[in-house]
Amino acid sequence: MSNIYKIIDNLDLEQAEANKLKIYLIKNHEMKEELFSALTSSYQTKEVQQSLIKDFFNTIPGQRSVEREITEFWKQLSNAKIMSRLKNNKNDVFNNLKEYVTVEDDYIYLNIGVTVDSNGTLYHNGATTNLEMPSKLMNTLKLVLPKDVYFLGKEQMYGSMVFIRRYYLALIELIEENRHGPNDSAYSGCTITGTPDKVTCYQFSPDDKVKLGDRYQFEDILNNHSNFYLVDAQVLELQKAYTLHFTSPKKERYNEAVKSPGFTTYFMPLWNQEEIFALWSEAFKGKKDSNGKEFSYQTVKGLLNKWGPIPRSVLAKWNDESYQNKFSELVAKVDLEKCIDSINNDGMPKDDSISGKIIHLDVNSSFTNVTYRFATNELASRLIDEYERKTRNNIRNFIVCGRDFLETASFRGHLFEDYSHRKLCKGGSFKVRCLKENDNTVITEKNITERKNNFYTTLEDIHEDCYNRPKSKSNISVDSFVYKDDNALCLYQITISTNHGIKVHGLREIRNSLGKHRIINVYFVVPSMIFENYPFQDYQTVRGKKMKKLPKWIDNITQYALEIDMKGSKPY
Repeated sequence: MSNIYKIIDNLDLEQAEANKLKIYLIKNHEMKEELFSALTSSYQTKEVQQSLIKDFFNTIPGQRSVEREITEFWKQLSNAKIMSRLKNNKNDVFNNLKEYVTVEDDYIYLNIGVTVDSNGTLYHNGATTNLEMPSKLMNTLKLVLPKDVYFLGKEQMYGSMVFIRRYYLALIELIEENRHGPNDSAYSGCTITGTPDKVTCYQFSPDDKVKLGDRYQFEDILNNHSNFYLVDAQVLELQKAYTLHFTSPKKERYNEAVKSPGFTTYFMPLWNQEEIFALWSEAFKGKKDSNGKEFSYQTVKGLLNKWGPIPRSVLAKWNDESYQNKFSELVAKVDLEKCIDSINNDGMPKDDSISGKIIHLDVNSSFTNVTYRFATNELASRLIDEYERKTRNNIRNFIVCGRDFLETASFRGHLFEDYSHRKLCKGGSFKVRCLKENDNTVITEKNITERKNNFYTTLEDIHEDCYNRPKSKSNISVDSFVYKDDNALCLYQITISTNHGIKVHGLREIRNSLGKHRIINVYFVVPSMIFENYPFQDYQTVRGKKMKKLPKWIDNITQYALEIDMKGSKPY
C-alpha cells in the first residue's frame, strides 16, 4: 500500500500539500486504502489523478482555505468589549462600581473578568459582587469588536457590534442550568427559534485556529460532548457535541432530533420598543436615504406604530419603499375571522405572509411557551371594529363562544385584552378584590371614570388623566395605565391566566419615568370565571423566577383583581 505515496510524489503537488496529505493518510488507514483503490481502479492519466487528489484534499477537515477576515475575527473576539452609552450622572452613579467598570468619554466599559446577568448583577471572575448595573445601561448594553474586525469577517452583513438584549442573557442562563445532568431537559442540546440564515461549517478552536469544511468532515469534533455545535436552519442530526439549533418557529420545520430525550426547544422573545430605539441610536441614527431624508426619531416611531418592534421592518428596511408598502397590502387582505381560520392545530398561523408581519409571537418568561398576538394594539382594535361592523355581533360573544377551541386560545386571549381596554376606557362600576398572600379578601366596587383613549409609542407621548395604552406591547409589566395629580398611579395588567407574575424591572422602568413618589396600584384585569379566586402574584426576575430580595419601593405597591364581566354572553 506504500505505492500510494509514490503516486503522490509523482503528481507534482506543492510540497506542503503533499506532506499534509501523507500525514492525513498515515492517521487514517481506511482512507489510504480507498484513495489508492480509486487512483488505480482503471487506467488514469496524470491529469485525472491530479484532479482526483485535489478533490480529495479539499475534503480533509481544515484544508479548505478560510478567509483571513474570519480568522482575524476569531483571534480578536476575546478582545471585544462590553459597553454601554452614558447620557448623564457619570460620576455619582458609578462610584460603587468603579472597581469593575471604566468610564471613558460617553461610554462605560466592563473591566476584564467582569460579566453581568439578566437582572443586572455584576460578577467578577465568576463570583457575584452584589452590585447592579443601572437599568438604563442594561437596556443599551452591547458587545463591540476591535476596530476593523467584523463578526464572521463580514462587515456589510454583521458589522462589529452586537446588541446584548436581556433576553439573550436570560436564555444563556437557562441553557446553562438545564444542560449538565442526563435528566436535564436540555442535556443534549436545544432548538432556539429565530430567523434562520444560510451557513457554512466552521471549526473555531481555543488556539485561535479556524477550519472550514462540510459537517461530515468534522465527525471527530462533533463526537466530543465537551464541544459546542451551532447549527443554523440545517437538517439536524444529533451529535455528542452540545447542539444549539437555530431555526424558524414553524413547528413543521423541526425534525426528529428535537423529539429526542435531553433536547428541548426555547423561543426567542420579540424585541421591545426600548431596544429598538437603543439600536437605532447606536447604528442607524443620522442615516439618510437616496433622497437625503434623514432616518429621524419620528420616523422610527412611525414605523413602530405600523409594524410593531421588528428590527428588520423598522430599522433594516426603513428606506425600502417597496417593502414598506407591503404592510398596507397585508392589512387590506386580513380580517378577524380569516386570522382565526388560519390557525392550525399547533396554534400557529398557516399563512407565511401574515405570520411574522401581522401576527407576532409572545413568549413567556420560561422561553418554552408562546401565544400569538397582533403586531400592534391599534391593528387589533381596527380588526375588531371591522368585525363588529360587518357582523353586528359583540366581540364578547366571539370570545366566549370560542373558549373551548384550544388552538385559537391565544388569539382569543388577545381579543379579551382589547375588549377589556374598551371597557376600562369607557369607565363604570367594576368588582375588585385587594390581593394579599394566603388571604381571600372581600369583593368591593370600584368606580372608574370614563377617559379619553390615548395610544402612545413612548412615555413622552402619555397624557395625565387619559387612558394610556401602548400602540404595541412595550412593557412586560403593564398593558395600560392612568395617572392623575393625586399622586396615584393605576397600572392595568390584562390576563386570562392565574399565574401572571410581575416583572420587577418592567415596573422599575415605568416608575422611574412617571415619578418615584407615586402610590402604585396594580390591577390584574381578569374574566369572571377566575376573578373570585384570583391569587396574589409574585414579583419576578426577567426569567420569571420569584425575586428573593425585593427593592424597598415594592412596599408601596398594592395588588388588586378587577373583574371584566363575561357572563351571560349568548352564542351567535
